Amino acid sequence: MKGAGFEFRDHTADVSVKSWGRNLEEAFSQTALSLMATITPNLKKISTNVEKEIEIESEDKYALCFDFLSEFLYIFDVEELVFSYISVKSIEKIEDKYKLNAVVRGEKFDKDKHEIGTEVKAITYSFMNIEEKKNKVVIDIVFDI
Repeated sequence: MKGAGFEFRDHTADVSVKSWGRNLEEAFSQTALSLMATITPNLKKISTNVEKEIEIESEDKYALCFDFLSEFLYIFDVEELVFSYISVKSIEKIEDKYKLNAVVRGEKFDKDKHEIGTEVKAITYSFMNIEEKKNKVVIDIVFDI
């Protein structure tokens, strides 16, 4: 388990993922990539010709993760965009809120080009865990399918 990445874990009915990075930003980025890989398994097939900036504000790190990932489901549902480049630039605590800034790149989902994965209905708080250690952050999460 080096640097940053994610792995799918066995789960009876939903999709369980463990993501990690050297810091919170990397771990959040990997968690979002795991969501994209659930929706369309081969991220290498996604071109990066559409760029978006995402800003999220939430009351704590768990809500921030939930809201960040939910934003991708919303963008996929409304704009039909999928992303292969997701970079969380900053996560800051400002007063009593957490603020996230990310840059993402991808393209419109095309069933003739992209693999069809599993439809994710929602992000869940059940089993969500964010473990922060020195030089390593691990996020466990379950996607409702």
